[in-house]
Amino acid sequence: MEFLHHYRERGDKEIAGFFASQFAYGKIEVMKRFLRDLFERMGDSPEQFIREGNWKALNGLYYRFQKTDEIILLFEVMSYIYNKYGSLGALYKVYYKGDTRKAIWSLRNHLPIEGDTLTFFFPKPLIASPLKRWHLYLRWMVRKDEIDAGLWEFMDPQDLVVPLDTHLFKIGRCCGWTKRRSPSWNAAREITDVLKGACPEDPLKYDALLCHKVGIGAGCTGNNRPECAEKCILMR
Repeated sequence: MEFLHHYRERGDKEIAGFFASQFAYGKIEVMKRFLRDLFERMGDSPEQFIREGNWKALNGLYYRFQKTDEIILLFEVMSYIYNKYGSLGALYKVYYKGDTRKAIWSLRNHLPIEGDTLTFFFPKPLIASPLKRWHLYLRWMVRKDEIDAGLWEFMDPQDLVVPLDTHLFKIGRCCGWTKRRSPSWNAAREITDVLKGACPEDPLKYDALLCHKVGIGAGCTGNNRPECAEKCILMR
């Protein structure tokens, strides 16, 4: 999320958020090192870089499963989006009818993507997937506070679904918010419903706190043990 706040312009923030969320997997320090390199190559304005479509600066860039060719293909699709629709938010708004998951799936059908390419970034329908990285992006774009940018005013924060990572899933299991055995879409909805019970208008206001203070900071294992009371604010 820190990369959004490196920029002032709306379009730059939106693009920075997209790339930061879509590459949000693996070890945090390795991921951040890759993103710093990526944004440095894009220059002062990610939106201008995307619109101009000159990808020479991306040569040799890769991150874990994504090699240079796939990253460049992703940039080509993003260039198509910004030059045709004006922004990713404008495109998402076309397909958003109150269901975040259906809107995410619908995007792919209207982009110049062949076969199974770029499914990591623009997924095909998969019922069990919690779509963690996309819902993280939506949180950044829809909510507005010192952390989240709040650029997409066409969506209501109450309709967001938690970006279910391993930390939040363990917390959910430990607290009895879900009994699912894997971090699935149903688990994400169940945890969201619990948080919505505490704050109906903005259930994801707790997401960053839970992830960083409880999941990472307190080292939640998903098992409620006596020693948890010493480290976890939820057990006090």
